[in-house]
Amino acid sequence: MSEEASDSKVPKVEVSSSPEEDKFWIKFGSKLVSKSINVLDDRAKFMITTAASLLAIDFAVLVFKSRATAINVSPQFFFALSTLFFIISLFPRHYLVNPWTPDETKTLYREILDHKYNFHKIGFAFFFIALILVALTSLV
Repeated sequence: MSEEASDSKVPKVEVSSSPEEDKFWIKFGSKLVSKSINVLDDRAKFMITTAASLLAIDFAVLVFKSRATAINVSPQFFFALSTLFFIISLFPRHYLVNPWTPDETKTLYREILDHKYNFHKIGFAFFFIALILVALTSLV
């Protein structure tokens, strides 16, 4: 039984009918983590900086604004949520992968991108809600 458990942890390498494509994906997999994922991380860092800056600016406007705002939900809350989701997208998830199998490399690539991109979509949604609320509070 322990042999079955240890066999299930070892990834099986399947050779496809196209060795040239396999070589491409193996080479691509070796560069995958260091290049492709960094783009999403850089975007998340940029949005964290932007949302935090707008949070500070909006807070300063509210402090120095003499009239009361009509909106009960503050934009700061949504800027903070946006920042939180971009920060979450920066945290790595742990993946077990055999870098010498093209199919696993493709699957890993898609999983990492999906994880980061989903948190980015949520972060952008909250960011735009906050921008709309800032515009509405400045009109009131």
